[in-house]
Amino acid sequence: MEHVDSIDDDVTALARDAGPAVSLDGDAVPTWLDFEAVAADLADDGVSAPDPYVEGIREVIEDADDHGVDLMVVYTEEAAPVYTDARDVATLLNKQFDGTVFVRTPVFTGSSSDTVPRHVLEAGQDDAAREHDPVASATVFAHKITAPALPWGAISAVVLVLVVLATIAFLVAMRRRRR
Repeated sequence: MEHVDSIDDDVTALARDAGPAVSLDGDAVPTWLDFEAVAADLADDGVSAPDPYVEGIREVIEDADDHGVDLMVVYTEEAAPVYTDARDVATLLNKQFDGTVFVRTPVFTGSSSDTVPRHVLEAGQDDAAREHDPVASATVFAHKITAPALPWGAISAVVLVLVVLATIAFLVAMRRRRR
C-alpha cells in the first residue's frame, strides 16, 4: 500500500501534469457541450435531450406546468469535467429563459430558477442524481420542486399565539394564587 498516493504513483503524476479542473468562469460558455444548440433546442419545447428521451421529458415538463412550475430540462450525454458545470450551464440558460432549468449529465445534475428557492433546487438535484435514467431523474427533480411545502409561516404564527396564551394563563394563575 505504500505506492498509493506517493509522488511516483501514476494517478498522482497524471493529476499533477494535467493541473486542476477549473469550473466555468462568470458567463463563459462551456466548451464540453454545444451550448448554442442546447439553447436553441430549449427554445422550441423546453427540452434538450437525445431523441429517445424527449417525449418522456416533455411529459415531466407538462406535469410540472400543471403544478405551476415552468420547467425546462437539458440532458446531455457529454460529460461535464467539474461537478459545478451542470449548475453553471443551468444558470447561463436561466439568464435566457424564465422559470426553472434542470441540467443532467451522465454524472452530475444542476439547476437554476428565478421562482424556486435554492434549497429546494438542491434537494431536488440530490434526489435526481440517484436516478441514472434521464426521464426518471427529471421526474424525481420535478416532483421534489413541485411538492407542497409545509406552511411554516402559519405554523410559526400558531405556535407564537399558543406561547402567548400559555404565558398569559400562567401569569393569571400566579396572580390568583397570590390572593
